[in-house]
Amino acid sequence: MRVVTPAMKLDVRIDELAAKDGLLQMSGVAGMLPCETTLRPSELRRMIGKLMRPSILRLLLSGDPPVPGKPPEDRRSAAV
Repeated sequence: MRVVTPAMKLDVRIDELAAKDGLLQMSGVAGMLPCETTLRPSELRRMIGKLMRPSILRLLLSGDPPVPGKPPEDRRSAAV
């Protein structure tokens, strides 16, 4: 995941999800620093509702886009 703000750009990785104290807690790394993000149930419901849109579901079922500057992976050899 990539977060872009006017001040900086960060790569964010979520490593763990847990339901604690009535919140969804996500732990991971933002840039080089550990981070924790929490969502209230109402925020989680809103996010899930947005994720159920047809265009997002199509994206979920598609492959990742190619990385600039990296040769495309041969899927046939990766499956062997």
